[in-house]
Amino acid sequence: MIKDLVLDPSGRDCTDVAHSVAAVASSSALSKAQKFIDDFCPEGGWAQKSGLDKTKPVALGSYDELYQRDDVDLVYIATPHTLHSSVAKAALEAGKNVLVEKPATLNAKEWDILVETAKIKGVFLMEAVWTRFFPLAYKYHELLHEQRVIGDIRNMSADFGLGFYDQLPDTHRVFNPDLAGGCQLDLGPYTILWALLTLYHHPANKGAEPSRMISSMIPHPRTGVDLYSTIIMDWDNLLARANLNANNAVSTPPDVGVLVTGTKGSIIIPGGLSRPDKIIVRRNKPGDSPFRIELDEEVFDFPVQGFGLHWEADAVARSLRDGEKENPRMPWNESALTMRIMDKWREQVGYKYPAGLEQA
Repeated sequence: MIKDLVLDPSGRDCTDVAHSVAAVASSSALSKAQKFIDDFCPEGGWAQKSGLDKTKPVALGSYDELYQRDDVDLVYIATPHTLHSSVAKAALEAGKNVLVEKPATLNAKEWDILVETAKIKGVFLMEAVWTRFFPLAYKYHELLHEQRVIGDIRNMSADFGLGFYDQLPDTHRVFNPDLAGGCQLDLGPYTILWALLTLYHHPANKGAEPSRMISSMIPHPRTGVDLYSTIIMDWDNLLARANLNANNAVSTPPDVGVLVTGTKGSIIIPGGLSRPDKIIVRRNKPGDSPFRIELDEEVFDFPVQGFGLHWEADAVARSLRDGEKENPRMPWNESALTMRIMDKWREQVGYKYPAGLEQA
């Protein structure tokens, strides 16, 4: 995130907001916070770097110090998953606006508590699902739901895999059950995101949740966390199905990450689902039969400046400027829906967090 806040916003056609890094806090050592500043933002964000803001980032040795500062407009939380709920709640209770990394919490009840706390305190809260704010994601909606370039959507699949199994030790957070490891919390939110953008956001769906859901899991042979995760969700009202796969065993091939099939063609988003940069539209030619389909192809490229987290940061800045307590692109109810889907996945596959991890 911080690397992107240092970039010149004009490189992404952003002229109405700019970012400052007021402070960096570490719960374990002041030196860690200072090293982070030295490594990533010695001059601060772009507003500071360009002279719009004359301050410099300050290193802090505790989160409480951060919450007490008047110059902190928003707290960005990127701790391990197990700490998201407690750290976010403390920041909200201190009256701070909060952007908390996905997954925002370990379960839906924890998220509901954060939302209620934000309402009581009258502050902003958002789960940081950065991919929603990519220009590509807006174009995706336009092609699917406004132009309807592939006709009626019948099926979509989203596959996100990273080949960590042979690369990382069992103690790494990705495989550590005590840190809420596993692919579903790490990569699964992205597969769910594309299902929501495709089917939940369908104009004809009118906010209906999936008609049914089927889940499966292959556990890590030594640590027991989910190495492979699959979720199938049906929307009977749309005659459409979502097939979602996440894994930490083998990386997804770069040619297909999302595939949406409709009555008049298909849409493909290649590569990793979190940082997409291309949409491929393939239209069926008139007269094609079910057994032979010839395709016309159109490609939309979306170059990404930096890593791509800045679009989310810009959207949050606009929400704060405009007095919004939740961002309409990433509303509270869709974070709640995502958490309920993952809760149901755990219930169906029989996976339980180690005792004491959940705060609610």
